[in-house]
Amino acid sequence: MNATTYLGRPAPGFKLAAAQGGETGPQEFRGSKRVVLWFSKGLFCPFCRRNMAQLALRYPEIQALDAEVLQVTHNTLDEARGYLKHYPMKFPYLCDAERTAHDRYGVEQLGVNLGGYAASVATVVLDLVTKGETTPPPIPYLKRYSGKDSAQAVFVLDREGIVRAEHRLGPNAPLPSAAELISELQKL
Repeated sequence: MNATTYLGRPAPGFKLAAAQGGETGPQEFRGSKRVVLWFSKGLFCPFCRRNMAQLALRYPEIQALDAEVLQVTHNTLDEARGYLKHYPMKFPYLCDAERTAHDRYGVEQLGVNLGGYAASVATVVLDLVTKGETTPPPIPYLKRYSGKDSAQAVFVLDREGIVRAEHRLGPNAPLPSAAELISELQKL
């Protein structure tokens, strides 16, 4: 993982297109809201979709704390909008297919992760068989990034845009729970 930390420093700004329309970034909330900034692997990752669902369930509590969740992914705007047609997204889903924001925050692209891919395939099959859920095919992602996997990261920003918590995670590591993130927001 990248050794650069932003803890206690201003969060780098960026502006990305959101699947729900418009463009936004963390700097848009400076002076008004706290921000949970989540760099995820995106729609092709069944674990990320589960984390999205977990955060969506607790999103009203997050909003009640004057906070916003921004999910930043590798997906293109077309991929994200295609997914949005079938599955609602409660918080801004920002598309960073060129990885500019990922690079600005030091969220690394890693080598090929066969164990991670095997776990993802098993989860996708399980979701299909038990819940009838289908996953977008990962072929575009694999072509764009030559089969490389990506780390994940979660940053919690205060109202002034200062990073107050930083979680740098491996590609298949669990995110901090919604309860943990809410607790971090409550401390700000």
